[in-house]
Amino acid sequence: MKIFGFTVFNRTTKDFIKKSNNQRGIALITAIAALSLMTYLAMEVTYDTQVEYLINAQQINRVKAYYAARSGVDLSLLRVKIFQTVQQKLGKNLPANGMIDQIWQFPLIWPLELPDGLNAVDKDQIKDKTKESLLDAAFATKITDEGSKIDITNLASPSETLREITKKQLIALFENKIKDDEEFSKNYNGYRFDTLVNNIADWMSSKNESLNGGDKKSGYRDRGTDTFPPNRNFRTIQEIRLVTGMTDEFYQILEPQVTIYGVKGLNPNTATSAVLQSIDPTITKEIAAEVIKRRTDEQLGPFKDAASFWQFLEEKGARLSINKEEFPINTDSYSSFRINVIGEYGGSKREVDVITLDMNKVAEAINEVQKKVDEKNGPAGGGQTTSPPAGTPGGTPNPAGNTGQTAASQPPAKGPPRIVYWNEK
Repeated sequence: MKIFGFTVFNRTTKDFIKKSNNQRGIALITAIAALSLMTYLAMEVTYDTQVEYLINAQQINRVKAYYAARSGVDLSLLRVKIFQTVQQKLGKNLPANGMIDQIWQFPLIWPLELPDGLNAVDKDQIKDKTKESLLDAAFATKITDEGSKIDITNLASPSETLREITKKQLIALFENKIKDDEEFSKNYNGYRFDTLVNNIADWMSSKNESLNGGDKKSGYRDRGTDTFPPNRNFRTIQEIRLVTGMTDEFYQILEPQVTIYGVKGLNPNTATSAVLQSIDPTITKEIAAEVIKRRTDEQLGPFKDAASFWQFLEEKGARLSINKEEFPINTDSYSSFRINVIGEYGGSKREVDVITLDMNKVAEAINEVQKKVDEKNGPAGGGQTTSPPAGTPGGTPNPAGNTGQTAASQPPAKGPPRIVYWNEK
C-alpha cells in the first residue's frame, strides 16, 4: 500500500472522470434529440400554417373571382335590357345593318383591352381609371342568341308540322356528322337516329306508347325504377343524357346545337352552320358559309325576313324540299339569350352561365303556332283545338294577360330580364 492507498484514490478519480464523460455524452445526445424534435415541430407548424394560409388565400381568390363573374352577369343583363328597350322603341325603324345588335353581341372584357393605335395620353387615362376602380379582378363576358338553336321541346308541340320539322332537323345533325366525320360514319353508318329522336319525344309525351312502338318505359326498366320517362318537358339540357339510347358521343353532337329555351322559330341571323344545314338536305356546308358571310355584310346586314332568307338560299343553289310557309323563321327579334361570364383573380377562375327569356315574345310566337294549328284543325279538319295548358311544352300563356294587344307592341317588362337558367362552375 504505497502512499497510504494512493493507487486506490487514483482509480476512483479515473472512474469518476469516465463516468462524468459518459453523462456529458448522454446529455449532448439528449440535447440534440430535443433540438431535432423542436426543429421538426417548428417545421410542421410552419408547413401547416403555410398550407392553411394558401388554402384561405385561394378561397379568398375564388370568392373574388366569383363576384367578378357576378359583376359581368349584371352588366350583361343590363346590356340585354338596353337592347330590348331600344328594339321596342324603334320598332320597324330599326337600322337594317344590325348596328344595335352590337349592344349585346360585342364581347366585354375587364380590365379593358387597349386597342392598337391608341395614343399615349388616352392609354394613360384608361389605365388611371382602371386603377381607380374598386374591382381589382378580371372578367370576360359573352352573350349569344339561344334562340338560334333547335328547340327540342318542339317535339311535343301541338303543331304536327312543327314536330316533324324539329325531328328532321335533329336527324339531319347526325346525318351531316356522318358525311363530315369518317370515324363517326364508320361506327354509325346505317344507325336509326330517328329511333333516338323518338325517344327524346317520348320523354315529354303524356302517352304510354312509344313513337317507336310498344311501351316506352321498357327501355328504362333496367334502371330499377318506374319513374322514367317522366312525361314532362326537360328541365335542363343535360337531362337528355338520361334518354334511353343516348350516348356521350351523341350528346356531344346535340348539346351545342339544341336548347329547351327556344322561341318556336329559327333565327338565320345567328344560327350556327350545323343548324343551318339541318333545315334542308340541299343546304351544304358551303351554302351555310355563304349565309353566315351574307348576314355579317356591313352593307346588306342581317336577313330582314324569311322571304329574303329563302331567296338567298335558292340563289346559292339550294333546291329546298321543305314547305317554306310552314317552317318557322324568326328574323325580327331576339327573345332568348345565353350569358357566359368567366371571372378571374389570383389564378382562380369561376364561371357563370345564365339564360334569359323574353316571355312576351315567346308568348307571341306560341300564339302564332297555335293559330296555325287551329286553322289546320278547324271545322274543315274535324274540330277546333284548344290551347295547351300552362306548364306544357308550347303552353306558356301571355304573361301580360292582354289578348287584344300583341306581345311585340308591349313595352319590355320592368326590372331585369327574366332568368330561366343559372349555373355556376
